[in-house]
Amino acid sequence: MSESQPSRHEESLDEANQRLDRSRTWALVLGGGFLGLLLLCVIAGPLASLLVQRRESARRTTCANHLRELGFQMETYYNANNAFPSGWVISDGAMETVPAWGWPSQLVSLTDASYPTPDDLNTPLGTVSETGGERLELLQEAMDGYLCPSDKAFTYEGENHPERRWDPTGTPIPWGLSMYVGNAGHKHDAVGTEPNTGIFFGNSAITLDDITDGISFTVMLGERDLTNCRAGSWPGVPDPMRHDGGPSIWNVVAGAKPKINAPPWDGDTLCGEGYSSFHPGGVNMLLVDGAVKFFTDDTDSQWHDDPKSGQLGVLQQFLIRDNQEEMP
Repeated sequence: MSESQPSRHEESLDEANQRLDRSRTWALVLGGGFLGLLLLCVIAGPLASLLVQRRESARRTTCANHLRELGFQMETYYNANNAFPSGWVISDGAMETVPAWGWPSQLVSLTDASYPTPDDLNTPLGTVSETGGERLELLQEAMDGYLCPSDKAFTYEGENHPERRWDPTGTPIPWGLSMYVGNAGHKHDAVGTEPNTGIFFGNSAITLDDITDGISFTVMLGERDLTNCRAGSWPGVPDPMRHDGGPSIWNVVAGAKPKINAPPWDGDTLCGEGYSSFHPGGVNMLLVDGAVKFFTDDTDSQWHDDPKSGQLGVLQQFLIRDNQEEMP
């Protein structure tokens, strides 16, 4: 018969101490692990928040730098043509309801991009789009300088929002996305070649002499996000006679009526016609003098149908080149 194991009562003092030591060791390990996990949570939470803030700060800086680069290109264009580019170009005798090259494509034509060149802009944008081929493929490319990384630029593979595509035959034709739009001015429904009070409209050719409010108090370009507000397209305007949420003048410009970061699109005065971004608290805007200014969501915004009413908000005053009102 085998010898039985000693009972708990028969343990020696050394054996009892060893058993208790092992129990205490496991308790210390478990307790230390819990405290470590708790400490990790306390540290990781704020650290993660800080990393998110820094990432967005870097994105906002990138978006602002893209605006500055567009400002340099504007200066190059101005020096070559003694005026800023037209918001959109309607050729003499052309039907106003067909696509028109916009101010971004006129800037692109002076860069080292392979297409379009200044000579290419003599061929109507609608003709190029309907013909298809390599030229259309180039017009559908996403250009880094027109994208803001704070938003999901490749939701539609770098192409513009489906609601803002030209549709001549029942098959919408996409163009390359742009998250930067020009300042059209105060008039909300100035289409075709009707003049407006900003910098970019149909066949505009604004000079520095026309900006009597001062180049440090007049907006040139600003941001518009894709996710909520449909952004724009760099080649141009699908239909220069429309000013709604579809393929219209808002593909390349923004108006003065919506406030900064207005609610998502559900009417004709909200963010799809204005300026918006995913930067917390506001949007980047490029002034005519080349400076980038951050306009906050609470920027005073009061639109009036008469630009000389004396009742305009700060935002609206920045979007009129010749308002002559004293800035607050």
